[in-house]
Amino acid sequence: MTTKCQENILVVDDDPNLLAAIKRQLRGEYNVVTAEGGTEGLRLISKHNSFAVVISDMRMPEMNGIQFLAKVCKLSPDTTRVMLTGNADLETAMHAVNEGNIFRFLVKPCHKNTISWAINSAVKQYRLVKAERELLEGTLKGSIRVLTDILASVNPVAFSRTSRVQKYVRQIAQHLEVSNIWQYELAALLSQVGCVTLPAETLDKYVSGLELTEDEEKMIREHPAVGQDLLEKIPRLEVVAEMIGQQCKPYKEYSLRGALPKQPELLGAIILKATLDFDLFVSRGLPKSQAIEQMNKRCTEYCPLILGELQHLMVIDADVQIRVVETTDLDESMILAEDIRTDENLLLAAKGQQVTRSMRGLLNNFISQGRIKKKVRVIISADQTEESAVEQAPVSA
Repeated sequence: MTTKCQENILVVDDDPNLLAAIKRQLRGEYNVVTAEGGTEGLRLISKHNSFAVVISDMRMPEMNGIQFLAKVCKLSPDTTRVMLTGNADLETAMHAVNEGNIFRFLVKPCHKNTISWAINSAVKQYRLVKAERELLEGTLKGSIRVLTDILASVNPVAFSRTSRVQKYVRQIAQHLEVSNIWQYELAALLSQVGCVTLPAETLDKYVSGLELTEDEEKMIREHPAVGQDLLEKIPRLEVVAEMIGQQCKPYKEYSLRGALPKQPELLGAIILKATLDFDLFVSRGLPKSQAIEQMNKRCTEYCPLILGELQHLMVIDADVQIRVVETTDLDESMILAEDIRTDENLLLAAKGQQVTRSMRGLLNNFISQGRIKKKVRVIISADQTEESAVEQAPVSA
């Protein structure tokens, strides 16, 4: 007895009689959904986004099969795409493969056994892609969590910057309507990972605007390259790594004449440069307007379009509460409203840093030794429950 395939199959053609015939042929074997034309097919994919395989006719009004499958590739990259056509010329096949990224190319009239074979192969491909993506996502998310937890423990000042800058980058990327926003958010979240090589005191001086020694300035300049080198070793983070490696590069060195680059790695670096510097000014006590004014005085350092985006940033969330809690009661929904230091004035966690599991473990060790105060002020805001880029990052195989 044949087991029915559980995945959904979408068949798109402008001929309702053909669609009905295919649905009858495949009844009992597959969950078949049909659409009369590309527009209806795209609507179904946008609404459900749950199709393992899409089979499309080549000759259709409004848009042909190549144009349709190219859009399917963008809307649902994991979906396996199959072309069904009565026009079996080589040029059509080449265009379909190159533009629509199709998996199989079938010629009408197509026997039931042939189309069943093609669907079975396409479903297997879909399952492989999905399984690899899920494996990579788990590996990627785990790697990111380890890196951020290490950074939070080793250099809390650096980590506290990333949680703020991530929000700024998200706002700008959403306003610019860039694709793969998760890459920009991850670049912000991991932008300071190279600071694990910096003494905490050096970064504290830099963030505070204090004068640095020549050696300290050299360490600050080199930390993006250290971060890029670390992240390039993680699969699917090559673009993010390059964003981080160029985060200090002045805009004038890109020769873009006021425009935004098309390459995501360059755009990410340009956004990071502006948001990191903006965060520095704000962290040093400047209001938003004065921070932007200072940056405009160094306008060749930044893309003018990104400088304009800074005007729209929401720096302070109006829906926040500051509470005093027991240090032992800290949880991941809270952001520190003050530094946590030992009795010897060693900085353990910086103001503005989101509480993590590793931070709690570190603090509990000092609590048990009686070396830190028992209560701390924290911020609880409405967006604390939002998923971070770590949770949202998709990984296409």
